[in-house]
Amino acid sequence: MDQYRYRPLPPIADIGHTPPFTRLLLLAPGAASDTLSCSLSTVDIQNAPPYEALSYSWGRISAEHPLWCDGRPLTIRRNLDFALRHLRLPHQGRRLWVDAVCIDQTNTDERSRQVRYMRLMYKYANRTIVWLGLKVPGIQDVIRLSQIVGDIRRASGGAFVHIKDTEMGQVEQELDLITEIIDTDPEVAKHLAEFFDREYFMRMWCVQEVVVSAWCVARCEELEVDFMALLSCAIHVNMRRSSLFVGKPLEFWNMIYMLKQPGRSNLPRKAEHDIEGSVGPILSILSGTRDFKATDPRDKIFSLFGITDEGLMPVLALTGVMASDHNSPSMRLLKEAQRSQADFSERMNRTGPGIDYGRNKALKADYSKSHIEVYRDFTRFMMQRSPRLLDVLSHVQHLGEPRSDSFPSWVPKWYQPRSVSRIGGIGVFLAGLCDGHFPYFAVLHDSHLSRTSIRPNTLSIDGYNVDRVVALSEIIEVGVSEGPPVEDLWYQIFGTPFYPLSRQVNQEGELLQMVLCKALSAGSLGPAAATSFKLLPQNREDPKAEYQSQAHADAAFYLTSAHEDVSSLSATEFASLIEAASRGSLARFTRSSQMFSHNRRLYLTQNGFLGIGPRVMAKGDEVCVLFGARVPFILRRMQDHHVFIGETYIHDDGIMWGKLTEGVRFRNQLPIMTFDIR
Repeated sequence: MDQYRYRPLPPIADIGHTPPFTRLLLLAPGAASDTLSCSLSTVDIQNAPPYEALSYSWGRISAEHPLWCDGRPLTIRRNLDFALRHLRLPHQGRRLWVDAVCIDQTNTDERSRQVRYMRLMYKYANRTIVWLGLKVPGIQDVIRLSQIVGDIRRASGGAFVHIKDTEMGQVEQELDLITEIIDTDPEVAKHLAEFFDREYFMRMWCVQEVVVSAWCVARCEELEVDFMALLSCAIHVNMRRSSLFVGKPLEFWNMIYMLKQPGRSNLPRKAEHDIEGSVGPILSILSGTRDFKATDPRDKIFSLFGITDEGLMPVLALTGVMASDHNSPSMRLLKEAQRSQADFSERMNRTGPGIDYGRNKALKADYSKSHIEVYRDFTRFMMQRSPRLLDVLSHVQHLGEPRSDSFPSWVPKWYQPRSVSRIGGIGVFLAGLCDGHFPYFAVLHDSHLSRTSIRPNTLSIDGYNVDRVVALSEIIEVGVSEGPPVEDLWYQIFGTPFYPLSRQVNQEGELLQMVLCKALSAGSLGPAAATSFKLLPQNREDPKAEYQSQAHADAAFYLTSAHEDVSSLSATEFASLIEAASRGSLARFTRSSQMFSHNRRLYLTQNGFLGIGPRVMAKGDEVCVLFGARVPFILRRMQDHHVFIGETYIHDDGIMWGKLTEGVRFRNQLPIMTFDIR
């Protein structure tokens, strides 16, 4: 018999606004072993009859039997077959929205159209059913434990991070109580950890589906529990898992848990725009979901349009600014202007089809474009948008030789899992920024928000050359319980023993061994990230100086504790080192150097600077600063263009904090160049 053929959705109207049409599935009643059958009806989702939305991971294996849809067979995946059989009621139909069935997956135009208002399917559902698969031994214990932990976390306001100092004692007691409960039965803790290894918690679309839903329940066969109660355990499972990187999937799910709590007073993001339904800026969320998976690589980006600032309020691309105080009077006025512009855009878009006023093409789900085009256009858009910062380039993490495929070297491959902890994009450094009156920070050529680039695969951008790489270590690989091999790395670069500490110094008079240790932990970024930026009270006036001091102290602790022979130093030098070490922490140095040196190389430049850079860098590569970037980048000079290698930390405050850029822009300290990067 012929497969089921979809009837087209109502066309987009020639004049005026077209409602968000979709289909609902009415699942026929039956017993578990009966044939699955359903009917489909077209509805305006904003005025649909009561229904439930299904959130699940597709899987790759097809079901043994088809779903019979209006009397015709429709092939579905096995995990959906399991879900529908356990959700089917014995004596009455059940109305559901299921993406694999309600969207014609063979119709590219329909997929693009439906994905643009996918969030509405879950927003208007009576509830969302999170299907987590079949039961396994210990699942009842997991559900019981999650309900207990959920009750405790709700009583504390939902969050255990970004809390007031006065609340710390209470929270520590609650954490101790939950830890005691989980550790009471190691077998239950093991089942809990295994439960969060399920594929669902790694899928991109599942994030949006949970975020926009008013109410989520989790199902494992007939077992049902509030999904937020399950998520309340995520932070505790994550705390027991060692990782070289921050931002792993369970950390992100814990953030979602906190976002969904009433009040959201401990929301772990700056309320820069406070856009309803948003979990944050799209680049931040792309970073947080880097290790999530999508069957279609384009969905790594498309799935975030419905839950991020730029996707929900695209006017931000035209009015973004860089500000340190988002609650200042001028910023409040800007927010009001942005909301007015957003309201105007919405009214304009309702006057006719396909207008999408204020929304760049890069923020539209378009399955007619290849994943390379989607990623390239989105990357270019993130650099074009006001105020033209280059944070997106810090997402480039080459695993192999750049340009070994058809991807431009400057375009991140978000479908690949993270291989390093990012140095830029966190807001710590200011290498390509400086004070002054410039219309934009980055100077881009052939890049306009309103028209297509003439050379779309070439990034033409201004900056300057800092130095050239002359020596390089092997790729640094560390375990979760050990730091980088400091002494061996020194020998690879200089060819001499690390100890005894010598009086070799850099341009600033710092011991080179000290400089190497700081480079491995990315300077002041190391202790900041290793302590989740909670090292300092929030009212400290100069966190930069404090973190720099802490990085110095941690490196000093390592230098004086790892080896006894420091006899080459003078008494004064040794006393200064010991004094600094008294404020340091070997554990913090190990953690910070792990985070930022893993999967990178240590290098030495022609002018004597030490730094860490991408694993694919080579001798002769250039250290460059691009205007609008927070960190320098490694570029490779070719005959008529450059290849983008990746971000770098080079140990020099003048370079990393923008002083050199000020000299270049105002005093012609170095020549400005236009780099053509392919």
